[in-house]
Amino acid sequence: MAQQSDPTTETDTSHATLSITNLGGIDTATVEFSPGVTLLTGRNATNRTSLLRALNGALGGTAPTLKSDADEGHVTLTLGDDEFTRTVTRAGSGVERDGTPYTDDETLVDSFVTLLEDNPARRAVEWGDDLHDVIMRPVDTEAIEQRIRDLREEKQELEAERDRVERRRDTLPQLEERRHTLQDEIASIDEELETLRDEVAAFEADAEAAEDAEALVDDLDARRQELQSTEDDIELVESELDALRDELETAQADRDAVPDDPTDDRADIETELEALRDQKRHLETTISSLRTIVEFNDDLLAEDGHDLPGIDPDDEAVTAALTPDETQDVVCWTCGSRVEQGAIADRLDDLRAVIEEKQAERADLTERIEALEDDRQTLEEQQRRREELDRKIERTEEKIEQRERRLDDLESKAAELREQIHELEAEVAETEALRESDLLETYEQLSELQYERGQRTQELEEVDEEIAAIEALPTPDDLEAQLDELSTELKRERTRIADLEAEAVGQFNDHMDEILDVLGFENLARVWIERKTDDGGRGPPETVFDLNVVREDETGTVYEDVVAHLSESEREVVGLVVALAGYLAHEAYEEVPFMLLDSLEAIDSNRIAALVDYFADYVPHLVVALLPEDAEGLSADYERLTADALTA
Repeated sequence: MAQQSDPTTETDTSHATLSITNLGGIDTATVEFSPGVTLLTGRNATNRTSLLRALNGALGGTAPTLKSDADEGHVTLTLGDDEFTRTVTRAGSGVERDGTPYTDDETLVDSFVTLLEDNPARRAVEWGDDLHDVIMRPVDTEAIEQRIRDLREEKQELEAERDRVERRRDTLPQLEERRHTLQDEIASIDEELETLRDEVAAFEADAEAAEDAEALVDDLDARRQELQSTEDDIELVESELDALRDELETAQADRDAVPDDPTDDRADIETELEALRDQKRHLETTISSLRTIVEFNDDLLAEDGHDLPGIDPDDEAVTAALTPDETQDVVCWTCGSRVEQGAIADRLDDLRAVIEEKQAERADLTERIEALEDDRQTLEEQQRRREELDRKIERTEEKIEQRERRLDDLESKAAELREQIHELEAEVAETEALRESDLLETYEQLSELQYERGQRTQELEEVDEEIAAIEALPTPDDLEAQLDELSTELKRERTRIADLEAEAVGQFNDHMDEILDVLGFENLARVWIERKTDDGGRGPPETVFDLNVVREDETGTVYEDVVAHLSESEREVVGLVVALAGYLAHEAYEEVPFMLLDSLEAIDSNRIAALVDYFADYVPHLVVALLPEDAEGLSADYERLTADALTA
């Protein structure tokens, strides 16, 4: 047997209790399941399938059917200390469904947990439908594609950041050179200032007047520098405001371009989707029933003789039925009247035409469902875009308000400084005597040099800050490492679907080989899936799962066959293995610790026993509905529940 980790080690495998009221054909019933295999035995029409469908609803699959004479039904699954419920209530001409099932992943449960007669994997094999669509159905490809788009955008932003960092780092040599130049210029100014201060000290002018003049000049110089700094701040804030207003205008234009949320349309889409899905499920049930009728009658017409109750094999009508002449009268095995054999065949052709009509109607419904799902996705994306733009507009408006308040404060401060400078300049102008002296000239030179030194010092601080900011930026190696991580994740997301496809195909092929050995089909050498990519010559390439069959005759010669030639028993086994492969590939056992089997009558008892034993190795709770004679060949260690208590 292929190596497979035990799923029960990661899943709650405690005893389970299932309580059902007014669902399917069940009035009320309560059953318990122990971990492992539970055999639900009974004849047909004993509500075994009703129980399984109720359990399917509690697990999170399609909600069960309400009993025809009831207004409300419910099912409760108790597993350990937890309870999971599903309620169905009649509402007008329809029903409403509610509750808290084991999982919200309905597709996963319907596809790979509940393997009843209408299971998608089993029906896909029977009808020759695309297995890729069935196996990959639980995968949210849109979410994966959105993640790929997000990663690609993040990678582009990081690449732009890397380029910006490289450009800024390229400016470091020029900034270093400018820093050295400024330091030299400041040192030179300091020398001149020191010389002038020495000259001021040598003057024999009035000390008090000199001190007052120096104080006025120093104060004037300080105010001028403060005004220059304030005007620089004003210019910076105005630049920020212009950029923010442009950003706000762009965001508002983008917001106006997004249509408003048509809430009623979304509700209508959800309502129509649910209705269309119900119609599709009903159609699939009808198609399945009609196929069963046609196959049953085809088998009877194809038999070499009649062995039906109430028909005498010596009867001339029976003898006529065995001849190829379709005009011969035969006794109808449904009503007992004599009819022409050709009339029965014509009636079957009519039924086949009805099946084709139903299949076409189902295809139309599928197309309408997909279109509505696309519409819903578009509306959801528009909603997300509106919310994102609304948040951006709100943040930008807050920033604009902050900058406007800051600008008002700075302009008030600048106006006050200009008034002070004007007053100081007037006071300096009044000291004519000092201005005519060498002392005043020296003070003016001191003021100019101090102002010039302040300018150089401010520029040096800005250069130092720019160098420090550049040196604090991420290194190219760090950015390249982040880009490598993003590229790796992007590659992983791009191959995620392909990896899951390969895993599902591998699981099927491995388990199919093992099951063929276990079940011993005499002339069925191998059944396997080949994963192919087909672009059809237009549009993006699509992956298909090609199911292949190889047989072996009595002489040991192998030859290829087609799926349509598989017997009913072989098709059922292949369909079950497809579902098991999906169960394992999607790791459904981590989500749902159950698997439900039903409608195995096409498989002989010995092979049913072997099949159940094989599946039991991979499922914490395996519940199997069997006829009593089929259940006799299974292990006595398996728990058995009779269906007697389920009959309404």
